[in-house]
Amino acid sequence: MTKLGPSTGKRAVVCVDGITRAALQRITPDISWQQYVAWLRTRRDDLSVIHLRQPHDWWEILQGRSQSYRELIKSMVAGVLTEAQPSWQQVVVLGFSLGGLSALRVAHELIQALPQLSLEYAALVTLGTPFRGTGKLTDWLLKYAELDYIQTIFDVDVTRQLFKELLAYEGVQHLRILLGQIEHDEMVAPSSALLPAEWLHFATPAPETQWGTFNLRTTWPLRAHDGLLSDQLALAYIDGLVDGLLPPPAMLLYEPPVLGT
Repeated sequence: MTKLGPSTGKRAVVCVDGITRAALQRITPDISWQQYVAWLRTRRDDLSVIHLRQPHDWWEILQGRSQSYRELIKSMVAGVLTEAQPSWQQVVVLGFSLGGLSALRVAHELIQALPQLSLEYAALVTLGTPFRGTGKLTDWLLKYAELDYIQTIFDVDVTRQLFKELLAYEGVQHLRILLGQIEHDEMVAPSSALLPAEWLHFATPAPETQWGTFNLRTTWPLRAHDGLLSDQLALAYIDGLVDGLLPPPAMLLYEPPVLGT
């Protein structure tokens, strides 16, 4: 867990990694928030920014050499609680890919573990998250992998219950949920990434709760998912989401993020 940015402000952004390192390193880039949080710290020094890392790659997970998924979430929540400040009033949690499921769990635990904050505002944003498997042909194989990291994407009932409890919690004055699908996503189908919209549509949340969906474009149509967090078009959109959810205190001269240089 890496904290970037000041810790004395009233607003915080938490970026949650999914499985960031693929089995074929030469083909698939790492998909970590690391470069983005460094950029966000530079661009928005009014925010506290926390990066929750995924410590294991695919090989470690497939070989059973990783900690359990439950332990991972516990350590992520503990990491945020360690950095939490009494001054926090608004918190946004961003989760990409499998990290969206982790972000849901982190947000769920966070707002209940921090009643003393009396948060005015909390937001959960997911990007290309497999809420019901990947929606691809590979699902039939993944279902047979007895690994909790993998099975969590098929635990639809558990995921639905987490959303239900998040909506029912009264410790936050205003709650915002945004579900993003990635255009031309080679890993996660839109039907999976936007699945919670079906539940939210029929839910009866408090008047202060809002939800919505969005389509995220990239400049990499063949590897839109794996290339998301190194794609300038996608990152510019994510920057816009952050500014919309937590507006800057003053007008910023906007510049597209330049990463990897």
